[in-house]
Amino acid sequence: MKPSIVYPVLLSVLLTRGLCASFIKVNHGMKVMKGQSAFLSESDLQFSIPREKDACKVEVVVNEPITQRVGRLTPQVFDCHFLANEVQYTHNGCPILDEDEVMLRLYRFTETETFTETFLLRVKLIEPDCNIIQLGPKKLEVPEFYGLSDVIDKNILSFDYDKRINIECTIRISSSESFLPAHGQLVTGDPVKQEPRGDQPHSFFHGSNQKPGPLCKNGGCIQGLKRIQSVIKMSCEDFLVKGIRYQHLDPPSPNVDYISIRLDLTDSRSKSLYKSEHAWIPVLIRDAVPNQIPKANFMSMFILEVDQFVLTPISTATLDAEDSETAKHLLVFNITLPPSKGFITHLSDHTKPITSFTWKDLNEMLIAYQPPNSSHTERRNLEVEFEVHDFFFEKSPPITVHISIRTADTNAPRVSWNMGLDLLEGQSRPITWKQFQIVDNDNINAVRLVIVDGLQHGRITLRGGKGFIFTVKDIQAGDVCYHHDDSDTTKDFIVFRIFDGRHSIRHKFPINILPKDDSPPFLITNIVIELSEGQAVLIEGSMLCASDMDSSDAYIRFNITKPSVAGEIIKKPGQNLIAYPVTSFLQRDLYNGFIYYRHLGGEVFEDSFDVVLSDSHDPPNFSGPQAVIIHISPVDDQLPIEAPGTVRHLMVKENEVVYITKKQLHFIDPESPERELIYTVATPPCMVPTYSSLDAGKIVLVDTILKLGKDYAGDTARTFSQHAVNHLKVAYIPPAKDIGPTPLHVQFILSVSNQHGGTVQGICFNITILPIDNQPPEVFSYDLKVEEGGFSQITASNIHITDKDTRQEQIKVILHKAPLHGIVQLDGSALQEGDPFTCLDLITLKVRYLHDGSETLQDEISFIATDGINSSEFILKIQVSPINDEPPFIKENLISTIICKEGAEVVISADYISATDADSDDMKLIFMIARQPRYGILLKAGSIIDQFTQRDVVEGLVHYRHTSGEIGLKVYVDIITLVVSDAEADKPQKKCCNNGPRLPILPNHESFPVYDLNVTILPVDNQPPSVIIGEIFVVDEGKSSALSVDHLSAMDPDTESNNLEFILVSPPRYGYIENVLPSPGFEKSNMGISIAAFLLKDIKSLNINYVQSRHQRIEPTTDQFTLYVTDGKLRSVEKPFYIVINPTNDEVPEFLARNITVVEGQMKKLDPTVINVSDMDVPQNHLYFTVIEQPRHGLIIEESYISGHMNRSQLIKRHQANSLPVIQDFSMDLLKNGMKMIYMHDDSENLADSFTIQLSDGKHEVRRTIFVNVIAVNDEKPVLTKHCDLVLSMGEQTLISSAILSAEDMDTPRTNISYVIDRCPEHGQLQMKVNKNWVTLHTGMKCTQEDIDMNLVRYVHTGTMGSKNEDTFTFHLWDGGNRSPEISVHIYVKDMEKGDIAVFVKMLNVSKGERVIITTNVLLATDGTDRPEELLYVLSSPPQYGQIEYVKHPGIPITSFSQMDVAAHTICYVHDFNSAATTDMFRWGNKNQC
Repeated sequence: MKPSIVYPVLLSVLLTRGLCASFIKVNHGMKVMKGQSAFLSESDLQFSIPREKDACKVEVVVNEPITQRVGRLTPQVFDCHFLANEVQYTHNGCPILDEDEVMLRLYRFTETETFTETFLLRVKLIEPDCNIIQLGPKKLEVPEFYGLSDVIDKNILSFDYDKRINIECTIRISSSESFLPAHGQLVTGDPVKQEPRGDQPHSFFHGSNQKPGPLCKNGGCIQGLKRIQSVIKMSCEDFLVKGIRYQHLDPPSPNVDYISIRLDLTDSRSKSLYKSEHAWIPVLIRDAVPNQIPKANFMSMFILEVDQFVLTPISTATLDAEDSETAKHLLVFNITLPPSKGFITHLSDHTKPITSFTWKDLNEMLIAYQPPNSSHTERRNLEVEFEVHDFFFEKSPPITVHISIRTADTNAPRVSWNMGLDLLEGQSRPITWKQFQIVDNDNINAVRLVIVDGLQHGRITLRGGKGFIFTVKDIQAGDVCYHHDDSDTTKDFIVFRIFDGRHSIRHKFPINILPKDDSPPFLITNIVIELSEGQAVLIEGSMLCASDMDSSDAYIRFNITKPSVAGEIIKKPGQNLIAYPVTSFLQRDLYNGFIYYRHLGGEVFEDSFDVVLSDSHDPPNFSGPQAVIIHISPVDDQLPIEAPGTVRHLMVKENEVVYITKKQLHFIDPESPERELIYTVATPPCMVPTYSSLDAGKIVLVDTILKLGKDYAGDTARTFSQHAVNHLKVAYIPPAKDIGPTPLHVQFILSVSNQHGGTVQGICFNITILPIDNQPPEVFSYDLKVEEGGFSQITASNIHITDKDTRQEQIKVILHKAPLHGIVQLDGSALQEGDPFTCLDLITLKVRYLHDGSETLQDEISFIATDGINSSEFILKIQVSPINDEPPFIKENLISTIICKEGAEVVISADYISATDADSDDMKLIFMIARQPRYGILLKAGSIIDQFTQRDVVEGLVHYRHTSGEIGLKVYVDIITLVVSDAEADKPQKKCCNNGPRLPILPNHESFPVYDLNVTILPVDNQPPSVIIGEIFVVDEGKSSALSVDHLSAMDPDTESNNLEFILVSPPRYGYIENVLPSPGFEKSNMGISIAAFLLKDIKSLNINYVQSRHQRIEPTTDQFTLYVTDGKLRSVEKPFYIVINPTNDEVPEFLARNITVVEGQMKKLDPTVINVSDMDVPQNHLYFTVIEQPRHGLIIEESYISGHMNRSQLIKRHQANSLPVIQDFSMDLLKNGMKMIYMHDDSENLADSFTIQLSDGKHEVRRTIFVNVIAVNDEKPVLTKHCDLVLSMGEQTLISSAILSAEDMDTPRTNISYVIDRCPEHGQLQMKVNKNWVTLHTGMKCTQEDIDMNLVRYVHTGTMGSKNEDTFTFHLWDGGNRSPEISVHIYVKDMEKGDIAVFVKMLNVSKGERVIITTNVLLATDGTDRPEELLYVLSSPPQYGQIEYVKHPGIPITSFSQMDVAAHTICYVHDFNSAATTDMFRWGNKNQC
């Protein structure tokens, strides 16, 4: 049977593959609450296929985007006899649609055949009674384009659920999956508010300060916002306090956008999903328009050329659509009218028709048209109708695509039909002629098929045996069979090479395999269950989990074949329900947290139970036995005890590291090994009894230390085991610092625990640290200051001696080396080298130094400090203060001025300032600043100073920095007044430094030199200019206006204003900027030329104009352009310049005037379909109409006047008497307020009329002429307008042309006027040419005016010599309804003397189909009278393969012409193009008129 394909429009069932009855028993559809999910039940969908008879599968068709638009049905493939909670539809929360559809495909597999049925499952979406996700009371709204919404909080969204301890609420947002929001993004954070600048008038900014520009579509223009990732997951509480906002990004957009969220309630104990809900949060966008419908893209051709039998892809060049609010890849094309022959298909499975597809698949050329498998000899044309749906489900008007199927002219074999093969896993099916058809024009029996590729999961047999090559007859007979290998695969294919001996093609034959439930479940997770003795533990789905390739995982059953020994498996269906033992359970029980393992409390600590898995198939598939291991931790109540003989005390020298051994610390536990006895240091080592925070040493594990020593700086060990103590792995390190001369007592508190948690607290461990005298005295010497020739006491402030491990009274100082320029005295007696003194002598001021009065500036003494064991040598420095009596003076030839750029910093070197002193070190001379610089500061090492030394100058440490900011264009001079002193600055001296500076020389003079240092500050162009926006710039529409500094100016403190240049970043939208000055070297103004940059000086001179040029057919009221100003080096920030446009009457109103048609003598209303006006001007102008040219054959009056004069004839008479009130002018307001005008025809025979109306808006005038087409009424008699007598010679014939007789009828075309013969002529005949023969006209016969116009009527004289010389015939005119009176035509016959005629004839050469003029070179006759107009050629035998005609009357053959016609080149011969003859001829007779 030939396959039939029916597309779904309003039907819910599609039958394919030759089904004559439906397998669907019940299809009531299902009801689902919006945002939630529901399971499919047998009351919703049921099939009339017995469970035990045939295998039956249902597949969800996924390549139909017009279905499952707001939800998903899972799983994709399920059994016809599905379980109660197996098939589920989940709604995505969309509030727009109230109904959805799911396309399903039913497969019924018999032993030899596969039956397929495609149908639709209706899903009715209803509002839920109660939602977890509650919207309101406040709506989420965006106040403007590119704006921000309020924060999503409890006013926008709330969650209503039972907040139990074990329920976790999470929110998930996935923008990449839902494509929502479609025109914005989610952000967090608060926007940074920008202060308004002073150069921006507040009247320009009515909106938000953080409104981004029109080009800011990435959302990054508002500072302080952070974009949320495309996929986020957080708790419900965090979602409401995170500060999430909606940011609009993409105008134009609909006035509503959405945010898609999913709420999950999860059991925290079992991690099972308790409930899930979806919702779309609406976002209202103020000032946006509703969603617009998609439309066809008219760049496409909407024509598809297809070759016969060839599957042809459809591209966007054939069909395309667009939508301003929806991205193209989200558009869906729905086939509303499928092709009458063939079908549209998707290339993922080209054997099945589709009813819809996406633009993405269309763009990737995955949509194709499959022509029918019937051949034809002529081109066939089909039509397909589509409609396009956007993301928010608006649809376009119908779009028609024309398909033209070309005929094929080839002898190569071709595949005319390929519907693939459908079978169940493991089945065999023959490849029949219904599924695979081949055509060949010349010899179908010679066609062979060879398998060249494919067969990855099956094999082909031919008549039961192996085969790889076969004929078309084998397919028609069903001898070619495919056998599936029973693997878990869903797709296979065969590639054939088809050839007929001369031609060869390759073709792919698809095979669709439906899975069957023949595989047992298998474990994918089996984790050891751990619990304590006597407890019960929940078996979570993450601990024990199985999967099944062919059926639902939720219905996998765990059958306990070997129960546990030490416990039992129990099921607890609810929190307050009683648990009971079970021997089997489902995997969904594991998901729901119902299954526990309970230990019975015995002393067995390793347990297990065996399970065999089975699925929901009938009969079920069983797996092999699997063991689940259970580990029970024993519970121990005994505590560790201290071993006898343990002292818990340690003695250590301060410089040693000592191991803690079993003798000092040893606990035992008979039930726990030593490795499991763990010591925890509760209180680290501390000194007793003070418990101070000083370092008291640390406990360390030696395994973690590479080199064990007192200098170890690592962390203290907090825990260690008894095993580590036993193997000397735990050590005590004394404090790093010396403990002093007395022993130190240290203590730390610890606890010990076994592996079962038994703990002994408060174990005290004591440590005694013994001092060691191993440190030498530590001496700090400070310089002794003495005047030249004087003395000074050596005190403890000059020699400071400490020793951590020796008392102060035991330390002695020995004079090791005496001073060179003085002596050391003890109690007034001089000390010799080797003499000692004590620290007490220093304290009691018994030791002093006496200077010898020399000119030396320093001296030193060498001492040795000793504690009796260790000693230290040190030197005491002595600073001698000399006498200073010479003042310093400034050197000559110094540079008096320092050059410094604005804002820069320069070094004050010795070239600018330098002094000398005869009795002082020049490097130590001090320059004191008597007057600070006005425009800068003096720095040394980055700090401001008020004095400095000459050494600082030489070393380049003194800098001058200009700090007064911008100085403009002038040069500034700064002055620094310095006073030079030879007294050293009082600097703090470190007493630890023996080589410190000597004492300052005290000056002994009164005057100091003063010096002024000049600094010249040069200006620097380092300030960017700024744009100044002034008054509002106003221009009249269509005019221009000059920019002045009151509107636009700039400022730059360090640049001449004439050098400032404005640069346009974005030009005006409705005009341009011009500079009317001529270019350099030219005299012609540049007016009318758009510019992108101009100078400030041009604005000052009013040479810069804004020209409002774009105003035709638009009415702009504002314009703007963005610019910045630059000084050639720096530029300002970009600023918009706003322009206010005063509207003017510049638009010519559009006057629409359509022609009208009226019946003769009737009326026609002049309504808006005839006269209509639109004016683009804002505000609207007053429009006036004037009838400047009245109709000539009618009149224009008001309908209200007609209603009082219903007699049309009276109106016409009054019009002819000019007594009717004809409308001369009117206004548009009158038309809008109900004024009705009509045109009335005057009942004349004029079939055309016109009148002209002028429209004026006060400035422009538009004229339109309305032409009136009058439908004639046949009420006039035909009349003869031309009536001439005939004159001819005896025996002649003459044509009766329109020059002889011509008639007219006012209301009848000339072609319809007939001449009816009332009386025939007596001496001749009236003849009319019919085809090629002349037929005589008799009384009662007629001819038309058209026959006369075409020269088809003639009069032939038949009288003899002696007969009357005149004849006559009578006729009347008839137009089909009216006749004229009888009319007579007189014919006069004359005789003429005949002379001799000479004829000269030559061959006429004519090309095929050519038109050639007959000239006198070819045909010439003469009778010597020199009157060629009277010398006639009368054809007696016309040409057979052409005709003779006048040049000016092509297509009309003639039978006579004159020699004058030949001489005037008005006669031609036209050859018949279809004739194959090579020669032609015609005969004639010549005569001359008397």
